[in-house]
Amino acid sequence: MRHVKQYLSGPEHILAWSTKNHVSVLLRVALAFCAGYLLAAGLSALGASFLALTIPPSEAVVLMAMLAILIYLALLIWAFAEPRLARLWWVLGVGGSAAFAAQWLVGTAG
Repeated sequence: MRHVKQYLSGPEHILAWSTKNHVSVLLRVALAFCAGYLLAAGLSALGASFLALTIPPSEAVVLMAMLAILIYLALLIWAFAEPRLARLWWVLGVGGSAAFAAQWLVGTAG
């Protein structure tokens, strides 16, 4: 118990931990909302492009828009459950960019 009290008694340790924690939370919030939206929208556009081959395009867009809400919700929850910030950057940032690039390639090919 003594070492816990020593750690909590020094204001510089609390300030350093608190600042680091706040930056981490701020990065998670930014990643969850911005990059999560990017990934959900990219997957939605890509899915609508593929679904338009089998069903009418208007229905494909509406279906993928509804699914994008669920994808975005799942990504928001996962962003705060994931312990590694670097994995968030890779999955959300790179995944979102790859989804939009793939959708662009599919859109220009067809």
